Amino acid sequence: MRKLSIWVIAGILFSAIGMVSLFMTREALTAAIWLSFGNGLILSDLRFSATDEKGKTYVKPVPKARYYTAIFLIVFAILLLALQVYLDVQAAGANKVN
Repeated sequence: MRKLSIWVIAGILFSAIGMVSLFMTREALTAAIWLSFGNGLILSDLRFSATDEKGKTYVKPVPKARYYTAIFLIVFAILLLALQVYLDVQAAGANKVN
């Protein structure tokens, strides 16, 4: 079996938490945060191997497009988390006034 890095395993775990939170709580924003972060981690560090003309196996580098997409997903997760905090503070303020 291929060795997976700690970042890929963490990404799979975060993505699984996102899917479970979507199905159990039906909160799309919370699930989107977990899924974006998890998928960003997976995309940033998942490496594939290939064989060259001589039959030797080597590890392919991560393509730049996939790396930039991973960075975008992680930054997007942080922005969604800030939005979630903002909405929670607004809801707590509205409940305090009433």
